[in-house]
Amino acid sequence: MNESITAIPFTSLLLVFIPAAVVIGLLHTWSLEWKNTIYAVIRMLVQLLLIGYFLVYIFESNDAAITVGVLSVMVFAASWIALRTIQQKRRKFYQFALMAILIGGGLTLFLVTQFVLKLNPWFMPRYMIPLAGM
Repeated sequence: MNESITAIPFTSLLLVFIPAAVVIGLLHTWSLEWKNTIYAVIRMLVQLLLIGYFLVYIFESNDAAITVGVLSVMVFAASWIALRTIQQKRRKFYQFALMAILIGGGLTLFLVTQFVLKLNPWFMPRYMIPLAGM
């Protein structure tokens, strides 16, 4: 895990805001709620900065329990989010969503990380967590 981190210059990073600026400009031109979009972009930036600092800690850890803990939170949250369109008996179906994501996603993650990438140690968070998120 001694890979170097690629530094992205701030001016290059600003390029990713061009599509957001276009959308905000169009919303303003069409007299729609463009201020809500600015709020959403600012909120997104704050969330990404916070999770970025958190992920640096997680990716540098050599503790399998941290990786398993993060993966557990991801699976429980994904199971609940998968049921967002169901309004009634959501809690009843949660166990089925949980098992489906755990078995389907878990098996795929296991095959990719252990037989394709052959991670050593098996829990390398900088690979395991992004792959699980996909």
